[in-house]
Amino acid sequence: MPSSPTSRPWLPLIGIGALAGTAAAVATLITAAAAKAAGVSLEIAEKAIPLSAFPFWTIVGTLAGIVLAAILRQRRRFIRTTLAATGLSLIPPIFAADDAPTALTLVTTHLIAAAIVIPALSLRLTDPRPSPAASAPSAPAATSDAQ
Repeated sequence: MPSSPTSRPWLPLIGIGALAGTAAAVATLITAAAAKAAGVSLEIAEKAIPLSAFPFWTIVGTLAGIVLAAILRQRRRFIRTTLAATGLSLIPPIFAADDAPTALTLVTTHLIAAAIVIPALSLRLTDPRPSPAASAPSAPAATSDAQ
């Protein structure tokens, strides 16, 4: 029995997730490399963050996004959830970074990855259809001529 698209909602997400994740990984790597070249320490607790960590964690985040999109299935719910998760993901870099330029770089890479991955995955999701009663035009309110 052939599978229908609804029996495997995650299938279209894998392809677009791979493309978006790769693009986001490259973008975060370039951002981190540019910051390092500009003299940003990229250190947490006096330990340098290797440049390879940026694409690695971007791919991990993309995989989490693919799983979340497959579970939630609804665009609006996915966007709300991932925006909240992105906001929460900004807290550790802000407080753990050794200096402000490093914190700014880490926050920027989080936002770049989210700006690439979230819209790409959300385009593969649907919004719930309104019920027929909700989409039917309402009757005008009756007015009374009696004064």
